[in-house]
Amino acid sequence: MRRALRWLAAMAAALIALLLIALLAARFHDGPVGPFTGGTFRSGVESPAPCDWSFAAAGRTLELELPPAAGRSVTTWYAVVDGKLYVPCGLAQQKRWPHAVVADGRVRVRIEGRIYALAATRVDDPATLSRVAPEIGAKYGVPHDGFGTRDWIFALAAR
Repeated sequence: MRRALRWLAAMAAALIALLLIALLAARFHDGPVGPFTGGTFRSGVESPAPCDWSFAAAGRTLELELPPAAGRSVTTWYAVVDGKLYVPCGLAQQKRWPHAVVADGRVRVRIEGRIYALAATRVDDPATLSRVAPEIGAKYGVPHDGFGTRDWIFALAAR
C-alpha cells in the first residue's frame, strides 16, 4: 500500500512537472497554443487592416497578440457585426489580458496566417453593446446579458 502511494505521488509530480514545462514552452511559442497563452507572433503575413471584416465572420477563434509590454498572445472568440470586428472577454475582471488591452490598446490579430495591427477599445456604449452582444451570444450559444459589466467587448479597428 505504501509503495503504491509513493508511486501515485511520483506520477502526480511528473504530470505536474510536464504541465508546467508545457505552459512555459507555450510562452515562447509563435502565438498561443490552443488554450495556453503564447508568445508574440513571429510568422504570418503583415497585412493592412480591411475596412470590412465580413470575410472572417464564419471563423470561430482568432489569435490576439496583446500590447507590446505584455509580450504574449491568447486565442479568443470574435464576432463580425456590420463589417466591424469585436472580441468579447468573459469574466474580464478575473483575467489579466483585458486589463493590458485597456491600458494600451495596440494589439495585433492573426487570422488565417495574416497579421493585422489594430487598436482595441472597450465598448461601453449601450447601443453598440445591444447590437453586438446578441450576435456573440448567438454565434457561441452563450447568454449575453452580462456584457458590459462582468463581460467586456472590445472593438478592433485600424490604428
